[in-house]
Amino acid sequence: MRYASGVLVWNDGTLHPLETAIETSPAVTIETTHQINRIREQFVELSEFSGDMVRLEQLLGAEDSVHDFEVTRKTELAYIEYNQSPSMTQLFAILAAYSLILVPPVEYTDDYGERGVRLTVVGTESAITRITADLPSEIDLYPERVGEYSPECGRLEGLLTDRQREVFETAVQLGYYEVPREATHEEIAAAVDRAPATVSEQLQRIEANLLPRYLEAEFAHV
Repeated sequence: MRYASGVLVWNDGTLHPLETAIETSPAVTIETTHQINRIREQFVELSEFSGDMVRLEQLLGAEDSVHDFEVTRKTELAYIEYNQSPSMTQLFAILAAYSLILVPPVEYTDDYGERGVRLTVVGTESAITRITADLPSEIDLYPERVGEYSPECGRLEGLLTDRQREVFETAVQLGYYEVPREATHEEIAAAVDRAPATVSEQLQRIEANLLPRYLEAEFAHV
């Protein structure tokens, strides 16, 4: 069983049905989709955002394609039901055509100059090979990793996106978690080519995500 990870970029710019509404507001950014399902003629997803959650609620409430939503301000997670969109419909059609399984999370990224999604799919070796060659011309693919699939369930690093893992590993290597600290947000940001404010926010998300699950795992054995 093989997996392939990479970034997909839709050339027409229509990545997510809500992205146009969200991205026109600098106060809100969609970061990661943790779960997504297609239910008849619509999609339902659990996504993580950054920025002003009050503004996010306003944007979702004003968007005609959204049927229902609920935002948890503390965790910056949103449950959203919305109409089909060309990009999402096309993505699920491709997965079905090659009998591939989408392994969440799906991370939104501009690492290749254009806004895209970093995702992982699992399937047979022949399916992985064919989909790489047969993607439609309106989708650009930036392959990153291919290999034998091994589930990461139960492993703490499996809770992080690739982007978060890069920041976390760099922070550890530079001594950010040493006592006393040997690295600053600015030094980590320079190493991963991101803004210090972005690194600060990502480290907070990483710690908020990992620490409770680590404690749960530890106390489960007590």
